This record gives sequence, structure tokens and C-alpha cells, in this order.
Amino acid sequence: MGDLTMDFLRLMLMAAMLLTSLQSQAAEPAAAPVPATHEVEFLRNPDKACTDCHKEQSEGMHGKHGQATNPNNLAPVTCTNCHGQPSPQHREGVKDVMRFSDSFNNKQSTESYPIAEQNGVCMSCHEPKVLREALWAHDVHASKLTCTSCHQLHPVKEPMVGIPEKSRIKLCVDCHSKQHEASKARQEQSKSATGKEAS
Repeated sequence: MGDLTMDFLRLMLMAAMLLTSLQSQAAEPAAAPVPATHEVEFLRNPDKACTDCHKEQSEGMHGKHGQATNPNNLAPVTCTNCHGQPSPQHREGVKDVMRFSDSFNNKQSTESYPIAEQNGVCMSCHEPKVLREALWAHDVHASKLTCTSCHQLHPVKEPMVGIPEKSRIKLCVDCHSKQHEASKARQEQSKSATGKEAS
């Protein structure tokens, strides 16, 4: 009878172990199947909301910006990378996106969008050291003029890229002769105002 009792106890022990194993498996949540990984792609052009109204840009950006990769996110450059996200009141003309201007020819253009803010957008991708190495004038003008006083944002061909040395000199002379003339005019106005006060 001892063998029969031992066999019975072994059978009961195995049944208890099996039951415990089944209970612990039932208590664990079922593992979800692991989905296959895939790359998410935009279903539409990220600039579509912009080009729906700004028809002149409907063909997208031209030149270097049109083919550039944003160094901050390694994605293609989009309108919102430079101009920011428009608000629902954008169509009413609120100051919600960056507007770039020619601060050399239009001094008032920097009242709403100061030179530092406009150039800060450019400098978020264009490193000052690289610009300085390309042309010393970048350093001299960066705090006094907007980048867009000399450069265009969406050109088919950027006129400043690869400009010959003689043309660079002509640019300096053209701009600085205008400054010189304006300075002389201010001095003469000051002299005539001072002369009137003295008499």
C-alpha cells in the first residue's frame, strides 16, 4: 500500500503544480502582438495651408531653401520653419508670423519685427561662424541690417551667392554712398537749423 500512496501523492503534487501554473498564466494580461514598425509620412504638403492663400508661393520655395534640410529637425525646410505657425486671426493681419523686410531701404519695417528677431530666425539654421568665414561683411552688418536687406528668401537664383569680387565692391559703394549722401543731408539740415537759431 505504500507504493500506491506514493504514486497518489506524486499525482496530486503534479496536478497542484499544473493548476498553479495555469492560474498564474490566466492572471497575467495577454501580451499584445507587436506591430510591425513602419515610417510615418505626411499625407499632404506641410505648406498647403500657406500656399492656399499665398498663391505666389504655390510652386513652393525656390533656390537653396527649397532644397535645404532644416539642421534642427533634419526634415525639408517648410514655410513654418522660418515664418512660424499662423494663428486663427492670421487673415486679419495680426502679428502672428515672422515677416521679413529690407531694413536698409525701409527703416519703419523693423518697428513690428526688429532686426534681431528677423535675423534670429536666419541664425537658427545659418551659423554665424560659417557666414563670417564666407564674407566678413556678415559680422559687420548683422546687428544693423536684416539679412533680407541683401538676401532673398524664395529666389529661383540667389543673387548674392557666388557674386564676383568686383560686384561685392560695387555693393559696398552703392549702399555706403547712399548712407554718405543721407548723412550729408542730415548735417546740412542740422547746420541750417543751427544757423537759423543763431540769427
